[in-house]
Amino acid sequence: MINIKEDEKLNIINHSCAHLLAHAVKHLYPEAKFWVGPVISEGFYYDIDLGDKVINTEDLDAITKEMKKIVKSDKLIKRIELSKEEALEMFKDDPYKIDLIKEMPEDEVISAYKQDDFIDLCRGPHVKSTKALKHFKLLKVSGAYYKGGFKK
Repeated sequence: MINIKEDEKLNIINHSCAHLLAHAVKHLYPEAKFWVGPVISEGFYYDIDLGDKVINTEDLDAITKEMKKIVKSDKLIKRIELSKEEALEMFKDDPYKIDLIKEMPEDEVISAYKQDDFIDLCRGPHVKSTKALKHFKLLKVSGAYYKGGFKK
């Protein structure tokens, strides 16, 4: 059995699918804020804050449909390198990204990946285009608290 996390090509595809998921969610829920979207042994996920809204299994069909629309549009995925100052400015309205950026060393080159109207912090790498992400399936949703705590 192939280990998704250890296979470089599958890791890149699954991580790119996590960004595709976030891109689609941002289209459907413009207020969405994202923390991290790592590859896991079952595939991928993304930590998403929708405020008072909740994504449930009934929403997966609409998210999948939006993901497929983005795939079909063949969006290029571009890496952008930023200084810490530039990253703080770019994500100034996102408390989750600000928290991540502030934890990074001052001299670290920070990277973000952009596909069309979606951009997120990420070390990468990613596939070159959303067209490479034709085969995915959203299976479940879950809930969590940011860093294990309750929101105030």
